[in-house]
Amino acid sequence: MAVMSSVLKGTLAALCVPLLATASPTFNQQVLGDVSTGFKTFSLPEHPDYSIRIREQSDELCNAGSKQYTGWLDTGGKHLFFCMMLELGPCLINKDGTGTYRNKFSWTMNSSMIFIDQPAGTGFSYTNEGVDMPSDSFVAAADTYVFLRIFYSVFPHLKSLPFHISGESYGGHYVPTVAAEIVRYNTARIAPEFKIPLKSIMLGDGFVSPLDVTWGYYETLCKPKAGVPEPVFNETRCTQIAEALPRCVYLHEACYSYSDPILCHAADQYCIDEIRNLFDLEAGGGGRDPFDITRTCEVDQFCYLGVLDIERYMNTPSVWSSLDVPAPVANFSLMSMDIHNMFTAGNDLYVNTAEEVRYVLQEGIDVLVYNGNLDLACNTPGNLRWSERLPWAGQAEFVAQELRPWYATRDGEKVQAGTMKEVKASVLGKKELARFSFVTYDYAGHMVPLNQPELSLYMLNQWLAGEEF
Repeated sequence: MAVMSSVLKGTLAALCVPLLATASPTFNQQVLGDVSTGFKTFSLPEHPDYSIRIREQSDELCNAGSKQYTGWLDTGGKHLFFCMMLELGPCLINKDGTGTYRNKFSWTMNSSMIFIDQPAGTGFSYTNEGVDMPSDSFVAAADTYVFLRIFYSVFPHLKSLPFHISGESYGGHYVPTVAAEIVRYNTARIAPEFKIPLKSIMLGDGFVSPLDVTWGYYETLCKPKAGVPEPVFNETRCTQIAEALPRCVYLHEACYSYSDPILCHAADQYCIDEIRNLFDLEAGGGGRDPFDITRTCEVDQFCYLGVLDIERYMNTPSVWSSLDVPAPVANFSLMSMDIHNMFTAGNDLYVNTAEEVRYVLQEGIDVLVYNGNLDLACNTPGNLRWSERLPWAGQAEFVAQELRPWYATRDGEKVQAGTMKEVKASVLGKKELARFSFVTYDYAGHMVPLNQPELSLYMLNQWLAGEEF
Protein backbone atom coordinates (compact mmCIF):
# COMPACT_ATOMS: atom_id res chain seq x y z
CA MET A 1 0.00 0.00 0.00
CA ALA A 2 1.24 3.47 -0.78
CA VAL A 3 0.99 5.38 2.47
CA MET A 4 0.52 9.11 2.95
CA SER A 5 1.85 10.45 6.24
CA SER A 6 0.64 13.40 8.25
CA VAL A 7 4.06 15.06 8.58
CA LEU A 8 6.17 15.55 5.47
CA LYS A 9 9.93 16.19 5.71
CA GLY A 10 10.93 14.38 2.55
CA THR A 11 10.08 11.64 0.15
CA LEU A 12 11.34 8.18 1.07
CA ALA A 13 11.44 5.13 -1.15
CA ALA A 14 12.55 1.90 0.41
CA LEU A 15 13.72 -1.13 -1.56
CA CYS A 16 13.84 -4.45 0.23
CA VAL A 17 12.06 -7.37 -1.23
CA PRO A 18 9.16 -5.09 -1.42
CA LEU A 19 10.33 -1.63 -2.62
CA LEU A 20 9.18 1.52 -0.83
CA ALA A 21 8.63 5.14 -2.04
CA THR A 22 6.51 8.15 -0.95
CA ALA A 23 3.69 10.64 -1.30
CA SER A 24 1.97 13.46 0.58
CA PRO A 25 -1.14 14.30 2.61
CA THR A 26 -1.83 17.36 0.46
CA PHE A 27 -1.84 15.54 -2.89
CA ASN A 28 -2.60 17.33 -6.15
CA GLN A 29 -6.33 16.66 -6.47
CA GLN A 30 -6.46 18.42 -9.83
CA VAL A 31 -4.04 15.91 -11.36
CA LEU A 32 -5.21 12.87 -9.42
CA GLY A 33 -8.94 13.49 -9.61
CA ASP A 34 -11.46 11.28 -7.82
CA VAL A 35 -9.93 7.85 -7.18
CA SER A 36 -12.09 6.94 -4.19
CA THR A 37 -14.38 4.57 -6.08
CA GLY A 38 -12.05 2.85 -8.54
CA PHE A 39 -8.75 2.80 -10.39
CA LYS A 40 -7.64 5.68 -12.59
CA THR A 41 -4.88 5.20 -15.18
CA PHE A 42 -1.97 7.58 -15.80
CA SER A 43 0.82 7.45 -18.39
CA LEU A 44 3.42 9.62 -20.10
CA PRO A 45 3.80 10.17 -23.88
CA GLU A 46 7.52 9.37 -23.75
CA HIS A 47 6.79 5.99 -22.12
CA PRO A 48 3.75 4.72 -24.06
CA ASP A 49 4.21 1.11 -22.91
CA TYR A 50 4.01 2.06 -19.20
CA SER A 51 1.05 3.21 -17.13
CA ILE A 52 -0.08 3.39 -13.50
CA ARG A 53 -3.45 2.24 -12.19
CA ILE A 54 -4.07 4.00 -8.87
CA ARG A 55 -6.93 4.38 -6.43
CA GLU A 56 -7.54 5.58 -2.89
CA GLN A 57 -7.41 2.75 -0.34
CA SER A 58 -9.71 2.65 2.67
CA ASP A 59 -8.32 2.21 6.19
CA GLU A 60 -9.90 -1.25 6.39
CA LEU A 61 -6.50 -2.97 6.16
CA CYS A 62 -4.41 -0.36 7.96
CA ASN A 63 -5.69 2.56 10.02
CA ALA A 64 -2.67 4.69 9.13
CA GLY A 65 -4.23 8.02 10.07
CA SER A 66 -3.51 9.40 6.60
CA LYS A 67 -4.49 8.91 2.97
CA GLN A 68 -3.45 5.63 1.36
CA TYR A 69 -3.33 4.54 -2.27
CA THR A 70 -2.92 1.21 -4.01
CA GLY A 71 -2.30 0.33 -7.62
CA TRP A 72 -0.15 -1.29 -10.28
CA LEU A 73 2.52 -0.10 -12.68
CA ASP A 74 1.72 -1.79 -16.00
CA THR A 75 4.61 -2.21 -18.43
CA GLY A 76 4.00 -4.49 -21.37
CA GLY A 77 3.22 -7.79 -19.68
CA LYS A 78 4.69 -6.85 -16.27
CA HIS A 79 2.69 -5.38 -13.38
CA LEU A 80 4.27 -3.93 -10.20
CA PHE A 81 2.06 -3.58 -7.12
CA PHE A 82 2.22 -0.77 -4.54
CA CYS A 83 2.42 -2.29 -1.03
CA MET A 84 3.65 -2.02 2.61
CA MET A 85 4.05 -4.02 5.91
CA LEU A 86 6.67 -5.88 8.02
CA GLU A 87 9.15 -3.67 9.92
CA LEU A 88 8.72 0.04 9.36
CA GLY A 89 5.36 0.69 7.74
CA PRO A 90 2.42 2.48 9.41
CA CYS A 91 0.88 -0.83 10.47
CA LEU A 92 2.21 -4.20 11.60
CA ILE A 93 0.47 -7.57 11.37
CA ASN A 94 -0.64 -9.21 14.60
CA LYS A 95 0.77 -12.54 15.73
CA ASP A 96 -2.04 -14.72 14.44
CA GLY A 97 -2.10 -13.04 11.03
CA THR A 98 -5.72 -11.89 11.32
CA GLY A 99 -5.33 -8.11 11.38
CA THR A 100 -3.08 -5.08 11.79
CA TYR A 101 -2.19 -2.55 14.45
CA ARG A 102 -0.52 0.86 14.36
CA ASN A 103 3.29 0.88 14.39
CA LYS A 104 4.32 3.61 16.83
CA PHE A 105 7.85 3.66 15.39
CA SER A 106 6.82 3.72 11.74
CA TRP A 107 9.15 5.44 9.31
CA THR A 108 6.07 7.23 7.97
CA MET A 109 5.95 9.43 11.09
CA ASN A 110 8.28 12.06 9.59
CA SER A 111 8.24 11.19 5.92
CA SER A 112 5.83 10.08 3.24
CA MET A 113 6.45 6.63 1.80
CA ILE A 114 5.39 4.39 -1.02
CA PHE A 115 6.14 0.65 -0.93
CA ILE A 116 6.35 -1.37 -4.15
CA ASP A 117 6.56 -5.12 -4.72
CA GLN A 118 9.42 -5.36 -7.19
CA PRO A 119 10.67 -6.87 -9.39
CA ALA A 120 7.66 -8.25 -11.25
CA GLY A 121 7.08 -11.76 -9.96
CA THR A 122 7.37 -10.89 -6.26
CA GLY A 123 4.56 -10.23 -3.78
CA PHE A 124 1.42 -9.10 -5.63
CA SER A 125 3.42 -8.02 -8.70
CA TYR A 126 3.00 -10.34 -11.67
CA THR A 127 3.70 -10.95 -15.35
CA ASN A 128 1.30 -11.93 -18.10
CA GLU A 129 1.49 -15.48 -19.37
CA GLY A 130 4.40 -15.85 -21.79
CA VAL A 131 6.17 -12.68 -20.58
CA ASP A 132 9.62 -13.17 -19.05
CA MET A 133 10.34 -12.02 -15.52
CA PRO A 134 13.28 -9.59 -15.04
CA SER A 135 16.63 -11.36 -15.32
CA ASP A 136 18.61 -9.04 -13.06
CA SER A 137 18.52 -5.94 -10.85
CA PHE A 138 19.41 -3.64 -13.75
CA VAL A 139 16.35 -4.67 -15.79
CA ALA A 140 14.19 -4.28 -12.67
CA ALA A 141 15.69 -0.82 -12.06
CA ALA A 142 14.60 0.38 -15.51
CA ASP A 143 10.98 -0.51 -14.73
CA THR A 144 11.17 1.18 -11.33
CA TYR A 145 12.63 4.36 -12.84
CA VAL A 146 9.70 4.71 -15.24
CA PHE A 147 7.29 4.09 -12.37
CA LEU A 148 8.86 7.02 -10.50
CA ARG A 149 8.60 9.26 -13.57
CA ILE A 150 4.87 8.58 -13.84
CA PHE A 151 4.46 8.80 -10.07
CA TYR A 152 5.88 12.34 -10.06
CA SER A 153 3.56 13.32 -12.91
CA VAL A 154 0.62 12.29 -10.69
CA PHE A 155 2.09 13.98 -7.57
CA PRO A 156 4.09 16.90 -9.06
CA HIS A 157 4.18 18.87 -5.79
CA LEU A 158 6.56 16.24 -4.36
CA LYS A 159 9.33 17.40 -6.69
CA SER A 160 10.09 20.23 -4.28
CA LEU A 161 10.98 17.67 -1.59
CA PRO A 162 14.16 15.57 -1.31
CA PHE A 163 13.74 11.95 -2.36
CA HIS A 164 15.47 9.10 -0.48
CA ILE A 165 15.65 5.40 -1.34
CA SER A 166 16.11 2.80 1.37
CA GLY A 167 16.47 -0.96 1.10
CA GLU A 168 17.42 -3.99 3.13
CA SER A 169 18.97 -7.38 2.32
CA TYR A 170 18.81 -7.83 -1.49
CA GLY A 171 17.98 -4.14 -1.47
CA GLY A 172 21.78 -3.91 -1.55
CA HIS A 173 21.35 -4.73 -5.23
CA TYR A 174 18.01 -3.02 -5.88
CA VAL A 175 18.77 0.36 -4.27
CA PRO A 176 22.12 1.12 -5.97
CA THR A 177 20.86 0.05 -9.41
CA VAL A 178 17.68 2.16 -9.15
CA ALA A 179 19.66 5.13 -7.82
CA ALA A 180 22.21 4.81 -10.63
CA GLU A 181 19.40 4.68 -13.19
CA ILE A 182 17.92 7.88 -11.74
CA VAL A 183 21.27 9.69 -11.70
CA ARG A 184 22.07 8.67 -15.29
CA TYR A 185 18.80 10.19 -16.51
CA ASN A 186 19.11 13.24 -14.25
CA THR A 187 22.55 14.04 -15.72
CA ALA A 188 21.57 13.36 -19.35
CA ARG A 189 20.42 16.93 -20.06
CA ILE A 190 16.76 16.05 -19.81
CA ALA A 191 14.30 18.83 -19.04
CA PRO A 192 14.36 19.93 -15.35
CA GLU A 193 10.73 18.92 -14.88
CA PHE A 194 11.68 15.32 -15.68
CA LYS A 195 14.39 15.07 -13.05
CA ILE A 196 13.80 13.05 -9.89
CA PRO A 197 15.03 14.92 -6.76
CA LEU A 198 17.16 12.06 -5.39
CA LYS A 199 19.00 13.13 -2.22
CA SER A 200 20.28 9.92 -0.63
CA ILE A 201 20.25 6.15 -0.50
CA MET A 202 20.15 3.99 2.64
CA LEU A 203 21.39 0.39 2.69
CA GLY A 204 20.30 -1.67 5.69
CA ASP A 205 22.16 -4.98 6.11
CA GLY A 206 22.51 -4.90 2.34
CA PHE A 207 23.69 -7.66 0.02
CA VAL A 208 26.09 -5.50 -1.98
CA SER A 209 29.25 -7.61 -2.39
CA PRO A 210 28.93 -11.43 -2.28
CA LEU A 211 32.67 -11.77 -1.65
CA ASP A 212 32.63 -9.42 1.32
CA VAL A 213 29.62 -11.18 2.87
CA THR A 214 31.73 -14.36 2.93
CA TRP A 215 34.78 -12.43 4.17
CA GLY A 216 32.74 -11.25 7.14
CA TYR A 217 31.99 -14.80 8.32
CA TYR A 218 35.31 -15.03 10.16
CA GLU A 219 34.94 -11.89 12.27
CA THR A 220 31.21 -12.40 12.87
CA LEU A 221 31.58 -16.01 14.04
CA CYS A 222 35.08 -16.00 15.54
CA LYS A 223 35.19 -12.78 17.57
CA PRO A 224 33.12 -11.65 20.60
CA LYS A 225 30.88 -8.59 20.39
CA ALA A 226 28.01 -6.92 22.26
CA GLY A 227 25.50 -9.67 23.00
CA VAL A 228 28.00 -12.38 22.04
CA PRO A 229 30.56 -12.68 24.88
CA GLU A 230 32.15 -15.82 23.39
CA PRO A 231 32.82 -16.62 19.70
CA VAL A 232 30.11 -18.69 18.00
CA PHE A 233 32.67 -21.02 16.40
CA ASN A 234 35.49 -22.91 18.07
CA GLU A 235 39.13 -22.56 17.08
CA THR A 236 39.02 -25.51 14.66
CA ARG A 237 36.23 -24.03 12.56
CA CYS A 238 37.73 -20.56 12.68
CA THR A 239 41.00 -21.99 11.35
CA GLN A 240 39.09 -23.68 8.51
CA ILE A 241 37.54 -20.34 7.52
CA ALA A 242 40.86 -18.48 7.73
CA GLU A 243 42.62 -21.06 5.55
CA ALA A 244 39.86 -21.07 2.90
CA LEU A 245 39.42 -17.28 2.63
CA PRO A 246 42.45 -16.52 0.39
CA ARG A 247 41.25 -18.85 -2.38
CA CYS A 248 37.66 -17.68 -1.94
CA VAL A 249 38.82 -14.08 -2.42
CA TYR A 250 40.97 -15.00 -5.44
CA LEU A 251 38.12 -16.80 -7.21
CA HIS A 252 35.56 -14.07 -6.49
CA GLU A 253 37.88 -11.34 -7.76
CA ALA A 254 38.28 -13.34 -10.97
CA CYS A 255 34.48 -13.50 -11.18
CA TYR A 256 34.25 -9.72 -10.77
CA SER A 257 36.90 -9.20 -13.46
CA TYR A 258 35.34 -11.41 -16.15
CA SER A 259 31.62 -11.60 -15.20
CA ASP A 260 31.47 -15.14 -16.53
CA PRO A 261 28.47 -17.02 -15.02
CA ILE A 262 30.32 -20.34 -14.99
CA LEU A 263 33.37 -18.82 -13.29
CA CYS A 264 31.18 -16.91 -10.83
CA HIS A 265 29.17 -19.99 -9.94
CA ALA A 266 32.38 -21.96 -9.35
CA ALA A 267 33.75 -19.18 -7.12
CA ASP A 268 30.54 -18.97 -5.13
CA GLN A 269 30.31 -22.74 -4.76
CA TYR A 270 33.86 -22.95 -3.38
CA CYS A 271 33.09 -20.26 -0.79
CA ILE A 272 29.84 -22.00 0.12
CA ASP A 273 31.44 -25.42 0.50
CA GLU A 274 34.53 -24.31 2.41
CA ILE A 275 33.20 -21.40 4.50
CA ARG A 276 29.50 -20.62 4.53
CA ASN A 277 28.30 -24.20 4.91
CA LEU A 278 30.14 -24.49 8.22
CA PHE A 279 27.26 -22.38 9.57
CA ASP A 280 24.56 -22.65 6.93
CA LEU A 281 24.20 -26.44 7.03
CA GLU A 282 23.26 -26.09 10.70
CA ALA A 283 20.77 -23.28 9.99
CA GLY A 284 17.03 -23.59 9.38
CA GLY A 285 14.05 -24.39 11.56
CA GLY A 286 15.26 -25.44 15.01
CA GLY A 287 18.89 -24.73 14.12
CA ARG A 288 21.15 -21.73 13.78
CA ASP A 289 19.78 -18.39 12.62
CA PRO A 290 21.90 -16.58 9.97
CA PHE A 291 19.88 -13.40 10.51
CA ASP A 292 20.70 -13.23 14.23
CA ILE A 293 23.53 -15.44 15.51
CA THR A 294 22.15 -15.31 19.08
CA ARG A 295 18.77 -16.83 18.15
CA THR A 296 17.45 -20.25 17.24
CA CYS A 297 15.85 -20.26 13.80
CA GLU A 298 12.08 -20.57 14.27
CA VAL A 299 11.10 -21.57 10.75
CA ASP A 300 12.91 -22.44 7.52
CA GLN A 301 14.04 -19.73 5.05
CA PHE A 302 13.30 -16.55 7.03
CA CYS A 303 13.69 -17.87 10.62
CA TYR A 304 10.99 -15.48 11.94
CA LEU A 305 7.51 -16.81 12.72
CA GLY A 306 6.22 -13.33 11.96
CA VAL A 307 6.88 -14.00 8.28
CA LEU A 308 4.25 -16.73 8.31
CA ASP A 309 1.79 -14.29 9.89
CA ILE A 310 2.44 -11.81 7.08
CA GLU A 311 1.87 -14.37 4.34
CA ARG A 312 -1.23 -15.71 6.14
CA TYR A 313 -2.73 -12.23 6.44
CA MET A 314 -1.87 -11.10 2.91
CA ASN A 315 -3.55 -14.22 1.51
CA THR A 316 -6.85 -13.78 3.38
CA PRO A 317 -9.96 -13.24 1.20
CA SER A 318 -10.64 -9.88 2.88
CA VAL A 319 -7.23 -8.52 1.88
CA TRP A 320 -7.55 -9.75 -1.69
CA SER A 321 -11.03 -8.27 -1.94
CA SER A 322 -9.94 -4.93 -0.48
CA LEU A 323 -6.93 -4.68 -2.80
CA ASP A 324 -8.83 -6.04 -5.81
CA VAL A 325 -5.98 -8.42 -6.65
CA PRO A 326 -6.13 -9.53 -10.33
CA ALA A 327 -6.72 -13.16 -11.32
CA PRO A 328 -3.16 -13.80 -12.64
CA VAL A 329 -1.81 -13.55 -9.06
CA ALA A 330 -1.90 -17.06 -7.57
CA ASN A 331 -0.88 -16.10 -4.04
CA PHE A 332 1.18 -13.60 -2.03
CA SER A 333 4.63 -14.87 -1.08
CA LEU A 334 7.61 -13.09 0.48
CA MET A 335 10.00 -15.28 -1.51
CA SER A 336 9.91 -15.99 -5.25
CA MET A 337 11.98 -18.97 -6.36
CA ASP A 338 11.21 -18.03 -9.98
CA ILE A 339 12.92 -14.66 -9.50
CA HIS A 340 15.76 -16.34 -7.59
CA ASN A 341 16.31 -18.72 -10.50
CA MET A 342 16.13 -15.93 -13.09
CA PHE A 343 18.61 -13.79 -11.17
CA THR A 344 20.94 -16.76 -10.73
CA ALA A 345 20.84 -17.51 -14.45
CA GLY A 346 21.37 -13.81 -15.18
CA ASN A 347 24.47 -13.72 -12.91
CA ASP A 348 22.84 -11.08 -10.69
CA LEU A 349 23.54 -12.97 -7.46
CA TYR A 350 27.28 -12.68 -8.11
CA VAL A 351 27.34 -8.98 -9.06
CA ASN A 352 29.04 -6.47 -6.75
CA THR A 353 26.89 -3.32 -6.77
CA ALA A 354 29.51 -1.24 -4.92
CA GLU A 355 30.34 0.31 -8.30
CA GLU A 356 26.80 1.72 -8.50
CA VAL A 357 27.18 3.06 -4.94
CA ARG A 358 30.46 4.73 -5.94
CA TYR A 359 28.85 6.22 -9.04
CA VAL A 360 25.94 7.88 -7.24
CA LEU A 361 28.23 9.04 -4.41
CA GLN A 362 30.56 10.71 -6.90
CA GLU A 363 27.49 12.42 -8.37
CA GLY A 364 26.74 14.01 -4.99
CA ILE A 365 24.14 11.55 -3.65
CA ASP A 366 24.54 10.88 0.10
CA VAL A 367 24.94 7.25 1.20
CA LEU A 368 24.04 5.69 4.56
CA VAL A 369 25.08 2.10 5.25
CA TYR A 370 23.67 0.66 8.48
CA ASN A 371 24.02 -2.84 9.89
CA GLY A 372 22.91 -5.02 12.78
CA ASN A 373 26.00 -6.56 14.38
CA LEU A 374 24.28 -9.90 15.02
CA ASP A 375 23.54 -10.46 11.33
CA LEU A 376 25.59 -13.08 9.50
CA ALA A 377 23.69 -13.19 6.20
CA CYS A 378 24.71 -9.60 5.31
CA ASN A 379 27.21 -8.97 8.06
CA THR A 380 28.82 -5.82 9.45
CA PRO A 381 32.49 -6.75 8.74
CA GLY A 382 31.68 -7.56 5.12
CA ASN A 383 29.76 -4.34 4.51
CA LEU A 384 32.50 -2.34 6.21
CA ARG A 385 35.10 -3.99 3.96
CA TRP A 386 33.52 -2.90 0.68
CA SER A 387 32.71 0.51 2.18
CA GLU A 388 36.38 1.08 2.98
CA ARG A 389 37.48 -0.16 -0.47
CA LEU A 390 35.13 2.22 -2.29
CA PRO A 391 37.27 4.50 -4.52
CA TRP A 392 35.88 8.02 -4.15
CA ALA A 393 37.04 11.42 -2.94
CA GLY A 394 36.37 10.63 0.73
CA GLN A 395 37.93 7.16 0.78
CA ALA A 396 41.26 8.04 2.40
CA GLU A 397 39.63 9.94 5.26
CA PHE A 398 36.97 7.26 5.75
CA VAL A 399 39.55 4.46 6.01
CA ALA A 400 41.70 6.52 8.39
CA GLN A 401 38.83 6.92 10.86
CA GLU A 402 38.14 4.38 13.59
CA LEU A 403 34.59 3.31 14.39
CA ARG A 404 33.34 5.37 17.34
CA PRO A 405 30.29 5.05 19.60
CA TRP A 406 27.08 6.74 18.54
CA TYR A 407 24.10 7.49 20.77
CA ALA A 408 20.34 7.64 20.32
CA THR A 409 17.29 8.24 22.49
CA ARG A 410 15.26 5.26 23.70
CA ASP A 411 12.43 5.53 26.24
CA GLY A 412 13.56 9.10 26.89
CA GLU A 413 17.13 8.10 27.76
CA LYS A 414 20.35 8.49 25.81
CA VAL A 415 21.88 5.07 25.05
CA GLN A 416 24.80 3.81 23.00
CA ALA A 417 23.23 2.29 19.90
CA GLY A 418 26.41 0.98 18.29
CA THR A 419 29.38 2.42 16.45
CA MET A 420 29.77 4.60 13.38
CA LYS A 421 32.03 6.72 11.21
CA GLU A 422 31.33 9.10 8.38
CA VAL A 423 32.96 11.43 5.90
CA LYS A 424 31.79 14.48 4.00
CA ALA A 425 33.86 15.24 0.92
CA SER A 426 33.67 17.48 -2.11
CA VAL A 427 33.06 15.72 -5.41
CA LEU A 428 33.88 17.08 -8.82
CA GLY A 429 31.42 19.65 -10.12
CA LYS A 430 29.14 19.61 -7.06
CA LYS A 431 28.54 22.53 -4.70
CA GLU A 432 27.47 20.47 -1.68
CA LEU A 433 29.63 17.91 0.09
CA ALA A 434 28.71 14.26 -0.43
CA ARG A 435 28.13 12.35 2.81
CA PHE A 436 29.03 8.69 3.39
CA SER A 437 28.02 7.23 6.77
CA PHE A 438 28.54 3.74 8.17
CA VAL A 439 26.41 2.96 11.24
CA THR A 440 26.19 -0.25 13.28
CA TYR A 441 23.61 -1.44 15.81
CA ASP A 442 24.40 -3.60 18.81
CA TYR A 443 21.79 -6.22 19.77
CA ALA A 444 20.27 -6.15 16.27
CA GLY A 445 20.32 -8.68 13.48
CA HIS A 446 19.34 -8.59 9.81
CA MET A 447 16.21 -6.49 10.33
CA VAL A 448 17.29 -3.47 12.36
CA PRO A 449 13.87 -1.70 12.36
CA LEU A 450 12.37 -4.89 13.81
CA ASN A 451 15.05 -5.43 16.47
CA GLN A 452 15.67 -1.77 17.37
CA PRO A 453 12.57 0.13 16.17
CA GLU A 454 12.99 3.28 18.24
CA LEU A 455 16.72 3.59 17.58
CA SER A 456 16.28 3.03 13.85
CA LEU A 457 13.59 5.73 13.69
CA TYR A 458 15.99 8.08 15.49
CA MET A 459 18.64 7.31 12.87
CA LEU A 460 16.20 7.96 10.04
CA ASN A 461 15.07 11.29 11.46
CA GLN A 462 18.66 12.45 11.96
CA TRP A 463 19.58 11.38 8.44
CA LEU A 464 16.62 13.06 6.73
CA ALA A 465 17.32 16.25 8.68
CA GLY A 466 21.00 16.18 7.67
CA GLU A 467 22.04 15.99 11.32
CA GLU A 468 24.95 14.10 12.91
CA PHE A 469 24.34 10.82 14.72
